[in-house]
Amino acid sequence: MANAAGPIMVIYLLAMGLPKVQFVGTGAWLFFLINWIKVPFSTNLGLMTAESVKLNVMMLSFVAAEVVTGILVLKRIPQKAFIGVVQILAAAVKLLFR
Repeated sequence: MANAAGPIMVIYLLAMGLPKVQFVGTGAWLFFLINWIKVPFSTNLGLMTAESVKLNVMMLSFVAAEVVTGILVLKRIPQKAFIGVVQILAAAVKLLFR
């Protein structure tokens, strides 16, 4: 049920040579869609309950603040540094799951 495709997506998007804003946007849309597809399965397995949805709704203001923070940080990071950080993080995630 996890998004284990993250490192694969990173490699694919890096190979496409996308600018950082398109890179992040594409990844966000991809995992947004993947997570919506998982909703019925999570509900049927009892992983999503009324209580968990209530907590998620309560956290929306924090999510919105983090979105704004992410946009501001992304604007300040040079493209070359962004690519390096993304490559390092993708490699680290891959090593964690070996």
